[in-house]
Amino acid sequence: MKIKSIIETTNCIYAVSDDVDTIFNKMNEPYFFADTVFSKEKENDLPRFSGALVDAESNDFYKNRDGESIYAIGHMQVLFNTSKIEKVYPIDREISGVEE
Repeated sequence: MKIKSIIETTNCIYAVSDDVDTIFNKMNEPYFFADTVFSKEKENDLPRFSGALVDAESNDFYKNRDGESIYAIGHMQVLFNTSKIEKVYPIDREISGVEE
């Protein structure tokens, strides 16, 4: 999955596949969906959105040393409340091994 933007809300940071222009177009509506990376520990099924990029880097670190992945990285549609968004900025990052 290609990460094209970071959205910071009042509660969390999200890595999303939409580019900045697409997000700003969606922000004309009070709510919108965006495809968002999440991560979860093997022992925990709850998504941890703000740690997804860090967990992806950890996975790369261990895979590059012939180790096993320690996190499951996936993606899901998240409903954003436009009034809760504080900042949107671009990023260009491929996340390998993203689960459907």
